[in-house]
Amino acid sequence: MGVFTVLTWCIVQPLSVVDDELVPKVGMTFTTLEDAGKFYRNYAKAAGFSTRVRCTNRKGNEIKNQLITCSREGKWKSKISPTEKTNPTAGLNCPARIYIHTLKDVGAWIISKVVLDHSHPCCPSKAEMLKQHRELSMSIRRTIENNDEAGIRPSKTYQSFVAAAGDHREEVRNVSKQEDAKEFGKYFLRMKEKNPNFFFELKLEEDQSIKLAFWADARSRAAFEYFGDVISFDTTYNTNRYNLVCGSFVGVNHHGQSTLLGCSLMKNEEIDSLEWLFQCWLRCMGGNAPKGFLTDQCASMKRALEACMPTIVHRWCIWHIMKKIPSKLNGYKGHADIEQQMSHVVWNSHSKDSFDRNWNDFLVNFGLADNKWLSDLYEDRHIWVPIYLDHHFWAGMRSTQRSESMHSFFNKYITRNSSLIQFVKQYDNCLGSREQAERESDAADFHTVIPCATKSSIEAQFQDAYTHAKFREVQAQFRGKANCITRLKNSALGYSVYEVGEQVSSSIFDKFAVTYDSVAAEVKCQCLLFESRGILCRHALSVLSFEQVSQVSPRYILERWSKKVKRRHTHIKSSHDEPLMEPRSKRFDQLVFRSQNICKFASESEELTAILHRAYDNVMAEMEALKGKRKGTSSLSHEDANLESVNELQSPPRIRTRGRPKNRLGSKLEKQIANATKKKKTKVLSELMRECYIQINLFDAASVAHSSCSQYQGQVINYQFRVPAAGDNSLGV
Repeated sequence: MGVFTVLTWCIVQPLSVVDDELVPKVGMTFTTLEDAGKFYRNYAKAAGFSTRVRCTNRKGNEIKNQLITCSREGKWKSKISPTEKTNPTAGLNCPARIYIHTLKDVGAWIISKVVLDHSHPCCPSKAEMLKQHRELSMSIRRTIENNDEAGIRPSKTYQSFVAAAGDHREEVRNVSKQEDAKEFGKYFLRMKEKNPNFFFELKLEEDQSIKLAFWADARSRAAFEYFGDVISFDTTYNTNRYNLVCGSFVGVNHHGQSTLLGCSLMKNEEIDSLEWLFQCWLRCMGGNAPKGFLTDQCASMKRALEACMPTIVHRWCIWHIMKKIPSKLNGYKGHADIEQQMSHVVWNSHSKDSFDRNWNDFLVNFGLADNKWLSDLYEDRHIWVPIYLDHHFWAGMRSTQRSESMHSFFNKYITRNSSLIQFVKQYDNCLGSREQAERESDAADFHTVIPCATKSSIEAQFQDAYTHAKFREVQAQFRGKANCITRLKNSALGYSVYEVGEQVSSSIFDKFAVTYDSVAAEVKCQCLLFESRGILCRHALSVLSFEQVSQVSPRYILERWSKKVKRRHTHIKSSHDEPLMEPRSKRFDQLVFRSQNICKFASESEELTAILHRAYDNVMAEMEALKGKRKGTSSLSHEDANLESVNELQSPPRIRTRGRPKNRLGSKLEKQIANATKKKKTKVLSELMRECYIQINLFDAASVAHSSCSQYQGQVINYQFRVPAAGDNSLGV
């Protein structure tokens, strides 16, 4: 029994020796509520626990009292059986708390109730691991911010600190879930303020949680004018703490590089969500739909596009379809031969009629006529088979690989625990990397020239007009002419039909029909390379050489691939969030930057290091003396006042009067004057506080109103929305 008593006493009593000055006591007074809360947090850190505000009572806009408890107060019980789920819980009905209320007459705050006992052991040495007490030095905090802007994963930054410190005392963590959505909205407003053409829209649930989000920066919107003819859209990426699906709109620039034309986060991929997103994207791009739209094989996406953009040519990613062949047909005997033959039919049918014949023969030969998957694919052949689509321009795209490559970029820096604000910052980095790649290629096109591979004047024509990347593709076709044999089939009135045989292996020749109209200077090949990619094929070039054509018609030199076109979007920098830096942080960065060279030089020897240490000691003593001197004589005027200096202001201490006894009996008139003055001051202060409160609210409302009246404003009001729960059953993942 005695042992039980001792154990109980150990649990309910504070287990740490805390300086008496830090221990809260009934009757302690504080100038502000914030000071009282800070005092209790400091005690909690010394004692080995963390705190939380349990409740706050108000009268109108004024706080009357507040209850601050140990963070392990209360006890939450999961509705899920522990046998199915064993998530940890912090609640242990801990009674430790303080109760603070205001003193009307004095204008201060007083602790009226204190409970020091806990229902759990407290360990001061582990207090740093508690979320509330995690502290980072200024150098580490600045490193985190810089690394985050540079796209370095938080986990990588964290591991570097662990390696440097030798332990896990300081932890790199994301923004809290409660603040994440607000920061997400604030980010959009900052981008909008930087450039009014930044576009964003949010769709919210009834509880103000984010259901759908879309945004595109001003540079992407301007780039759509030149590269919005063909779009790849993919939604295979969902690495964030809320399991939101990321969808990226990707185009192809004049260098053949992927360019981002908008990004989205979605709670699900249902038809209504996709319709909202596509309509939003169309509004962003001025209502101009692309000519071609490439997606993966998704029925809901197909229906959404039919509803929102009925005039476009929709194409399914052929790579995803062909990848499914082994899993769909591996139950058949000789499935390897089936896969090879199906691939041959898909890629080597040079007309719609030949594809239909070859497909039917393929089904009959392998006994696959009753296979539902193949039957469904044939019904949708117009949306994925190359011969049905290549007469349209696709800028060289046949799969959603470009969208997926954007997602792989995010994969380098984002994890499944990443916050929304981290995601958009990495999207900024991705935009910046795409912009930099385009600028570097533009500079290379301007300063250098790729030599021609042949003596053809047509090749020189493309050399002069096309970007390096596209000219290399043209050169590949000129080299391919060596494998082609051209034979005239018939000719009449300037219109000629050729058969071009191409040797693709030692024993295989492919034949292509090429027509040439000498009057219209028009050449067409059965392979449809120019129609689909905007590059003249080797078969057409062989015919032009046969016809001794020295210059091709301007229709075959697309402005889309030209290096001479002045494109408006190149004068717009991609959006990048640059949060305002405090003056102290700026000065700190400058000092660290300059001191790095000194430290590097001094570290070369013990003697140099000793000199630097002595210099540091002397400089520190001089600065401390100056700071102490300024404390007694500093002043603040309208000329040198700033936010930092105002934030450092403190309330003056209570001054004891001299020459006037406390018990002096004043006249009746003096008392009346004093009471009237006190009431007047109280009334003026109350009116001033009310006016400030109104002005602050009006400022917030004006900011939102100013944003909402802009042409490209999204649906954000006072940031009153929250992030979706990670376990939300409505997530379509």
